[in-house]
Amino acid sequence: MKTPTPHPKPPLAAAAFDSETLLRESGLRVTRAAQTVLELLRHTSQPLTHEEVAAAYTTATGEAPDRVTIYRVLDRLVEAGLCDRRVGADRVNRFARHVEAASGNIFECDQCHKVLALPSDPELPKVMGRLGRALRKQGIDTRHTALTLHGTCGDCAR
Repeated sequence: MKTPTPHPKPPLAAAAFDSETLLRESGLRVTRAAQTVLELLRHTSQPLTHEEVAAAYTTATGEAPDRVTIYRVLDRLVEAGLCDRRVGADRVNRFARHVEAASGNIFECDQCHKVLALPSDPELPKVMGRLGRALRKQGIDTRHTALTLHGTCGDCAR
């Protein structure tokens, strides 16, 4: 009797993102909505509003999602650190996959709301330390510091 041959493994690039595993490892329930939203955020180049996530969900699945479900999924993804919530200058929440910046610092375009990791700068920790000390003198205890620069990205400047 011939033993069945195992299925070939997917190419490394395809295996690099597994929404089910990411959700499980983050302690979240694996639901169709959570997987779909996570995949949508992975494939977008700029942060999406709740309405844009819902519209993309409809396009991807052919079914309109429950708006409350989308809000809950986005909240859970943010709490788990799988996506970031940013409030733009227009005071609208936008969601994007979590950006890992070695420096912890990011740039956000005020027009398209694209988020990019800033390169590390050897002087920045010194500057942030001075700011932290100045704040402590005012009675403010900083536990975490991160820099967000706002401006216009190259695509929007054209």
